[in-house]
Formats: sequence, structure tokens, C-alpha cells
Amino acid sequence: MAFLLIVAFPWLGAHARAAERPPRVLMLHAFNYMFPATTVVGDAARKRLLERSPRKLDIDGEFLDLARPSNPGHEDRVVSFLREKYAHSPPDVVMTLGSLALPFIVKHRDAIAPSVPVVFTNISPATYSASRAPSDITGIITEFNFDKTLALAEALQPDARQVVVIAGSAVVDRRWQVEARKTMETRGRKFETTYLFELSYDALVVELARVPRNAIVIVLTVFADGTGKTFVPAEVATALAALSPAPVYSPYDTYLGNGTVGGFIETFESVGVAAADLTLEIIAGKGPAALPPRTNPGQAYRVDFRAMQRWNLREGNLPAGTIVLFKEPTLWDQHRNLVIAAICISALQTGVAGALLIQRRRRQRAETLLKESEERMTFTAASANLGLWQFDRGTNELWATEHSRALFGLGDDVPLTREAFLAAIHPEDRGTAIASLSNASSVIRSAVADVRVVREGDQRWIRIRAHTPPDNRGTPTQLSGIFVDITEQKTAEIETALQRQEVAHLMRVSVLGELSGAIAHEINQPLTAIQSNAETGLDLLAAASPDLAELRDVLQDIVDDNHRASEVIQRLRNLLKKGEPKLVAIDVNELVTSTLALLNNELISRRISVKLDLTSALPTAIGDPVQLQQVLLNLVVNAMDAMASTPPTQRLVTVSTSMTQADAIEVRVKDSGPGIQPAEACRVFEPFYTTKPHGLGLGLAICSTIVEAHGGAVELSNDDAGGAVARLSLPARSVLIAAQ
Repeated sequence: MAFLLIVAFPWLGAHARAAERPPRVLMLHAFNYMFPATTVVGDAARKRLLERSPRKLDIDGEFLDLARPSNPGHEDRVVSFLREKYAHSPPDVVMTLGSLALPFIVKHRDAIAPSVPVVFTNISPATYSASRAPSDITGIITEFNFDKTLALAEALQPDARQVVVIAGSAVVDRRWQVEARKTMETRGRKFETTYLFELSYDALVVELARVPRNAIVIVLTVFADGTGKTFVPAEVATALAALSPAPVYSPYDTYLGNGTVGGFIETFESVGVAAADLTLEIIAGKGPAALPPRTNPGQAYRVDFRAMQRWNLREGNLPAGTIVLFKEPTLWDQHRNLVIAAICISALQTGVAGALLIQRRRRQRAETLLKESEERMTFTAASANLGLWQFDRGTNELWATEHSRALFGLGDDVPLTREAFLAAIHPEDRGTAIASLSNASSVIRSAVADVRVVREGDQRWIRIRAHTPPDNRGTPTQLSGIFVDITEQKTAEIETALQRQEVAHLMRVSVLGELSGAIAHEINQPLTAIQSNAETGLDLLAAASPDLAELRDVLQDIVDDNHRASEVIQRLRNLLKKGEPKLVAIDVNELVTSTLALLNNELISRRISVKLDLTSALPTAIGDPVQLQQVLLNLVVNAMDAMASTPPTQRLVTVSTSMTQADAIEVRVKDSGPGIQPAEACRVFEPFYTTKPHGLGLGLAICSTIVEAHGGAVELSNDDAGGAVARLSLPARSVLIAAQ
């Protein structure tokens, strides 16, 4: 049992520690602070984390300085430093910034932050595949596309026949060398290609000066030159772009704006934002293994308009969708906007003047009518503690009693207008109020909307009732209605809902407690099989010539049994957790099979057979899967309990699904017990009524409440063939959508 707890609930311990202190994020920069790329990524990620995190975060950063050549002991010293520094305050998530940081953390994570999830950035697909990272290491796949950058250069320089590619001698530089050679080979003999790789910086400058003016120059990265001297790639690109006799291109965001024409670029800021969002999902409780690496959608062709003008490159040759930066508006654009603005202002002034004249006439008439109505209704409203109001659609004018002002917390100096009342409503409820008032003219009965109003720090619930009486021609022109304070009613409803959720959760825990022995056996079976298969595998490995095919089968059995145990534990966690109901699309057949799988060993121990009759191609329902599984679990357990006195050979539970004539999904749970006594039939859904010796009498009452909240119904009756049958009906998803 101790081993089971260690395997099944490590995540609970992590959450308990996280509740004691703010989550900590450790950013590991592959390079030092002089490299702008990872600095931009880190700054964007830090800003995003602080903006989007619902609670306080502790964010630390370390510079690994892995790009520059160093003595063999540098990496070991960095590992020792990080291990000691974060031994007493380990991070909850590690973010790696830069391509060299991922291999570093894969190699040394056990020493620095054991079992801590990792989110990487700036990793190409090839680098990620080569890293062989564990499943709890995820991140943002970045593809600095040399091929598309070359395609941009070809579009802008269609007559170019020579390509010059520049890269240094560091680890990252050499990866680019391989990528560049592969891409140029796909071009065949279209270009004469010159590779300026691993030269000293001085030799690189000399060779670049000899490049013809109509050539294409692509600068990749120069972290180190041929002599081992280290550089900041962005600074090298800026210097080479200024010296080059031909246009210079690059796939890096930090090079753009400093002399290069552009390329197929993914901004480092968007990488940081995407990595931060992934980190927040992990901090919120999602397992990193369930969050596969993502590709940042922020890639696009980007060019510097100033560099294009320097090399006389035509904007019309740019690929569709290219983002043009640093472009000043032309005189025509400025003049055209002024003309359009002048026309709009003139038309607006004319329209406003005409509207004011019309509004003035209508206002005089409306003021007379409103004054007469106010005198008639003020006394009635004050006596009934109601706020009365009337709104004229034609004039957009609102009349309301003084008690309406008090209900919405409007001061004496605030005019009673539609906008003033809407501004007093909670922002989340304004849309509800507007929609209800808009639909008032299309319904026969009064439109009703319940909204929240915050008055001096105190939140109140106000019910708005609106009715549109037609005029003599049948055209609705006015809205009238009342405001009612329903705060006490809403408070009672919220408290009742919370209590109902707590009771439902306690009932799930109670049922699972009764089934604890069967559940333990359900988990113990795959664990025993795993141990047996592992011992068999060890025996096979001990042989002089092990049978690899048989060994593979043994390992596959271990994987399958592990998945089986994991699924049981996940189902238990879903049933035990608390939280607000979540409405999702539900496959009812899958819900039935997963519930029976949870009860499998209990059914076996009670010697009960199960017959399934599931209709294929059922439509999906909409609801909370945990709550609906609780209903099914309760109905099946009741069927099992009802057969306690039935001979074992006759104990049968039949579960079937079908569609009713009313387009509802029906689940039937039938037992072979003695059935329901006539005196009990009318009381089975009453709270605290039970026929079980140790029952609480809440199971069916809670099931009924849950199903009714989902728009369905549950019935319990005797079957003509003997035994009792429970019918659970739920509206199909398509029916609910059509009703809305």
C-alpha cells in the first residue's frame, strides 16, 4: 500500500508544497547577458508571466555562458553552483532560453532540479529530436528557416546567380553549416555558392569585400570565428551588413533593423510569450507530459524597408503576406487620409446637426409625457419598494423613479440615463442586461435579467423586468419595467448550490470508500503483472542469447499494464476532485464503459454478471462528466445492492443505451433483484429516505438534482420481466444548441 501511494499521488505533494510558497520559475540563459536574442525572449516571457499569472511568482535567471569556449571545468562549476544555490528553494518550472541550454538541462537536471518540468525555447526540430528529452520536458519548437529566407532573397533579386553564406565555428554555427549546405544542394546548379565558414573575423571581412554587387549574402550565426574568438552574432551581422557590397539577409529577428534586408523570421518576443503561456499551464496543474512541444505561429516574412531602398529592391516582388517594417507613409497616403477625414467630419457634422433638430422636437414631447407619468407612478413605487422605469426607443430617453437611483447607487448629481444605469452594472453582466432589453420586443411575456450592481464596495443583485406594449399601429416604441432588489434570494441560491456541490462530492467519496477494496484490487492486478513481466525480462536478459522478440513482448505487456493502472488512478482523481462544473461534449457510451471498468472488481467480488447493449453512433451530450459519472456509479451500485439476496447464478445487471422518440439519449440500468415495493415507489427520490441498513438516503436525491440541472430526468420503476430498472435521459447536444 505504501508503494501504491508513492506511485499514485506524487502530484499531491507537489501541490501541497506549491501552496506554501509562490511558484518559482528558473530561467536558464544559454549565453551571457550580451546576447540580445535570449534576453528578448526572457524579458517577454517574464512580462507575460507577471501579467497572466493569477498569483505571485518568483522568477530567477541564470546565464550559463555556454557559447564561448572555456576550460573543461566550466560546465561542472556551473552545475555545482546551480545545485547549491537552489537546493533549499527548488524551482517549480525551469525555462531554457537558447539552443545550448536544452542539452545542458537534459544532461544535468537530476543534479540541479530533479524531476522539475522544463519548458524550452529556441530549439529547432532537429535539435529537439537529437536531445532525446524525457516526456516531462516540453516547449516551443522554433524553425529558423534558411530555405524560406533564401526564397525571399530570390524573389527580391531574381537575376542573382551567386549566393554567399556566412557562419562561424561554434556548435550552433556548425549546425547552421549543415542546414545551409543541404538547402543549397536542393537548388541544383542555379547558384554559384560560396561558403564563408569558420574564417577569422579579419579574413571574413576581406572575403566579403570581394562579393559582387548582384550577389545574395545570407548571414547566419557567428558565435566564434576560426581562431576561437567569441562574438555576439547580432553585432557581427550589423557590422557585416554595413560592409557588404551586396544585400544581406538573415532569419534572425535581432538582425532586422540593423542593416539586413530581412528573412523568414520568428520574433523572439513571440517565442517568449508562447513559452510563458505554456509555463502557466504547467503551474496551473497540467502535467507536462500532456503538453507536447508546440510550434510558434508567429513566423512570417519580415523586411526592413530602409534596407530595401538602400539596395533598390522592389516592394512589389515581396511574397504575399510579408510584413514591411520601418516604412514611412508617402505624401499620397497622408493627403488621402486628410481628405477622407475631412469628408467624414463634414458628413458627421451634418448628420449630428440634423439629428439634434429632430431630437429637440421629440424631446419636448417626451418630457411632457414623462412628467405626467412620473407624477402618477412615484407614490406607488415608493409604497411597494420598487424602482419603476420607462425607456423611449425613438428618443433614447429614460425616465425612472428616485428609488431606482438608490437601487443602482447613483448619486443625486448623476443624470438618470440608460448609460448611467448600464455603467453601474457589473461589466460581466452588462451584455446580459442589453440582450434581455433588446429581446423584450420579440417575446410575449416580460423579459427578465438578473444583474449585479456594486454600491460602495457592497455587491447587490437587481432583477430587471422589461415589457414592450405595442402602440396603435402594432409597432413597439417604448420599454417599461421595474427594478427589484433580489440580493437575499441570490445569496440563498448560491449557498444552496455550494452546499449541493459539497454533498455531491461527499457522496462520491462515500461510494468510493465503500469500493476501496475492489479499487485496490483493480490497481494491484496490473502492478503484479508488471512485476511478473519485469522478472521474466530479467531472466531473458540473463540468457546467453536472449530472445529479443519475446523480450519485446514482455516490455509491451509492462507498458500496457502501466497504462491500465494509470487509467484507474486517473478515474479516481476525477471523481475525488472538487471544482466548478465543466460543460463539455460527452460520449455516453464511453461514460458507461469507464464507469463499469471502475466497478469491475466489485462486480466480480459480488459474483454479478454485466450485460451491455450500447447503441452505436449515439450523438454526444453536453454536461459535466464527473457529475454524470457519479449518477451512473450510484445507479449501478444501487442495482448491485438490490441483488444481495438474489442467488449468485441469477445476479445480472443490464446496461443499455438508446435514442428516444423525443431525440433524447437514454441509459437504462436494470437489475434482477426483487424490485421496488409499492410503498417505496413514491419516496425513492426523497432526501434522507433509504431502504438500506447503512444508507444516507441522499444518493438518488442528488442524482435527480444533477440530471435535472443537465436538462434531463431520471426515473425508477419495476420491470415487467422482474427486477427494477432506472432510466436516465439526457438531451442530445444538437437539441440543446437548437434550443439556445
